Amino acid sequence: MKRLLRSASAAALLGALLCAQAAALLTVTAETDRDSVEINGNVYLTVTVAGDSASVPEPKLPNMQNFNVYSSGRSQSISIINGKITTSVSFTYILTPRFIGEQTIPAITVSNGKETAATQPISVNVTRATQGGRQSYQQAAPQRPSRAARNAAKKGEQLFLKASVDRRSAYVGQQIDLSIKFYTSVPLSSNPQYVPPSYKNLISEDLPPVRNGETVINGTRYAYSEIKEALFALTPGPAEVGPAKVVAQVPSDEPVDPFDPNFFQKFMSMSGMQGQSMEFNTDPVRLEIKPLPPGAPADFDGAVGEYTIAATADNQDVKVGEAINFSVTVAGSGNLKAVTAPKFPDLPGFKVFDTMSSLDISKEHDVISGKKVFTYILVPREEGRKAVPPIKFAFFDPKAGAYRELQTAPVSFEVAKGDLNARAVNFSQASAAPVTASGSDIRYVSDEASGSPLPLLAASILGLPWWVHSVPAVLLLLSFWLSRLNRFKLANPLLFRSRRAKGDAARDIGAAEKLVSAGNPNEAVSLLYDSFQDYLSDKCGIKVGAFTMKKAADLIKQRFPGVSERSLQEIRELWEALELRHYSPDASGAEGASDLAKKYSLLLEMLEKELK
Repeated sequence: MKRLLRSASAAALLGALLCAQAAALLTVTAETDRDSVEINGNVYLTVTVAGDSASVPEPKLPNMQNFNVYSSGRSQSISIINGKITTSVSFTYILTPRFIGEQTIPAITVSNGKETAATQPISVNVTRATQGGRQSYQQAAPQRPSRAARNAAKKGEQLFLKASVDRRSAYVGQQIDLSIKFYTSVPLSSNPQYVPPSYKNLISEDLPPVRNGETVINGTRYAYSEIKEALFALTPGPAEVGPAKVVAQVPSDEPVDPFDPNFFQKFMSMSGMQGQSMEFNTDPVRLEIKPLPPGAPADFDGAVGEYTIAATADNQDVKVGEAINFSVTVAGSGNLKAVTAPKFPDLPGFKVFDTMSSLDISKEHDVISGKKVFTYILVPREEGRKAVPPIKFAFFDPKAGAYRELQTAPVSFEVAKGDLNARAVNFSQASAAPVTASGSDIRYVSDEASGSPLPLLAASILGLPWWVHSVPAVLLLLSFWLSRLNRFKLANPLLFRSRRAKGDAARDIGAAEKLVSAGNPNEAVSLLYDSFQDYLSDKCGIKVGAFTMKKAADLIKQRFPGVSERSLQEIRELWEALELRHYSPDASGAEGASDLAKKYSLLLEMLEKELK
């Protein structure tokens, strides 16, 4: 009996864990490359966010007073299996410790508006630098100190902060490298705290890690730390890098009076456990941003840098109704976040779903590079040999000062007859029916005379009331009115289709609910999918099933300017849900099909008020 109870408890616990795992659609994890680091070293922090949608939110980093934090890049992957979309994005950060001792990376949270997930805090032990710690610094490439740094050293400054850029003039979207160096010729109590500058008409990307090294300026040996950032201008005209700030703790060499009321504070400062706080600032850096030259290709959409483009498909031998993951990859160096999807050609033989994008960014050798992948789901409508024509992509090359235009190679498909989507049509010949007599052509002749009934019938008709005689005239007018009505309906078919759209949709919803009750959720989803497209087609007066979701929404907005953004969003969500379940029958459960029918019914009431 006890063994049975333990088994039941284990089964209940396993079921609870499985349910919790199924409900956890948004997840976040964090890990570091080490749990112990020297004060002059770096810690790599990787935060991975995963979810069941085409995009996931970026993690919200907490305020870390014990570390300086720099973004090092990101890597994203999207998988589509049986119509289910999952996304995973890894964000990499470089953390530079500021104080010695046990330091904590607080919990990192993410939220998509519906769900919130968080990581566990991570402890990192920060130790003192080993003997010869200066030699353990990452040595930057030898370079001549700037004129501002030489002038500061000439004035005898022991600590100073200077900012410089690799170019003072650049095109819109061209990368500008910003270098901020902190020089010191005296030891510090802790790693300094860095406050980045503000920007006008610029966006920035970190270029970690922090470089450390030594240099001699005017006979004085300085240790320096260099922080670099990549800047991209937004619009032509002036731009500015505001002052950067560094707060450092410097041991005090002020003589200590034992009778001073602040004796203990000053003594602790001299012992290195606490120092004098000093603040250093850079001068603003002004830039001039040049506009892109005229003569841009028709396919140019603002991309600046050096890129390549390629197109691939996960399967080129498919059947009608099977989904194809078609990817267009733009790779190279530049501000990839600003790269938009190339114009996709019209494919009459395919149903094209809206695009999903993934972004991978690398910052090696101080160059922002990587790739951006735009994924389309193609569903062939008919069998035969099909092809996606070349896709064009244009960009501006700032090094050459000219526009470039590339295109992908065409991608062909062999589409076979589908199993699920094929419709069987049976032509059966009816058997010959037996010949039966419909009447007789022999009439018998009577030899007796009979009176004609016509005079009696005419007299009866004339004796009827007057209103009876008006019936033929009413029928004639009614037939004339019906004829005019039919001609009006033939001349204005959209008006009558729009009026009966709601009734047809309501009947389809009722039929779908009966199919769900009968245990046929897949058939119910197919009926709702066709009904929803027919409803929108009747309202718009054009077959919306031939368009993508975005084009259909634009058509509805054009046809009905008063439609609200909420209604358009509801249309997109229902369309996407019906399509995913229509082309992935395994995802159509009875509960899901019933929910779709209810959502369709509620949306119907909303649209009837706006699509007029």
